[in-house]
Amino acid sequence: MAHCVYVIELDRAAGRRRDPRLPWVYVGSSACSPEERFDQHGRGYRSSRLVKRFALRLRPDLYADLQSFRGPRVAAHAEMERARELSACGFVAHCDGTSYGKGEGGWEEWDAVRLEPVLSHLDSAARELAEAAFEPPTAEDCARLLHGEHGFWVARYLDQSDPPPAYGLFAHARLEALRSRVDELAADGLRLGAEPLSRR
Repeated sequence: MAHCVYVIELDRAAGRRRDPRLPWVYVGSSACSPEERFDQHGRGYRSSRLVKRFALRLRPDLYADLQSFRGPRVAAHAEMERARELSACGFVAHCDGTSYGKGEGGWEEWDAVRLEPVLSHLDSAARELAEAAFEPPTAEDCARLLHGEHGFWVARYLDQSDPPPAYGLFAHARLEALRSRVDELAADGLRLGAEPLSRR
């Protein structure tokens, strides 16, 4: 039977973050689809208290690059490896009773090569931000919004009390990799502005 790995973003109240832009996440594996397993967690079926209490949403941008696995042992190993990888780029990742990244030092953001398998999610997030913005952001500012950067200029684009889900979704990626991809999307028709507000 095929098993898949999934990642659930946890609410801010789950604990202190290593970086305020990066949420805590739970990494699991199941013979069910990620969506079905997420619903099971919400109902409390074979769910840790942490996930049942603080689960916010699935994060396919953090697991969609993984294939399904034959059997629970192989999937459990992949689950642990993904938790370690997410910890290495700044998340606090919970997996099978272990918290990776809690209290640890620096990390390495994802580069363009690592982002390649999840580009469809990055592209969707960039489009969501461009469509939700009060005025078209420049490529630089769109990348900074994806990165979750704070500043006076953010309010020119987004409602900071209720930003779209894409805001900060790629805080674990290198800013230059995000900017490069946004430039490519602009060449394909993504509506962007001309002058970066973040530099005014």
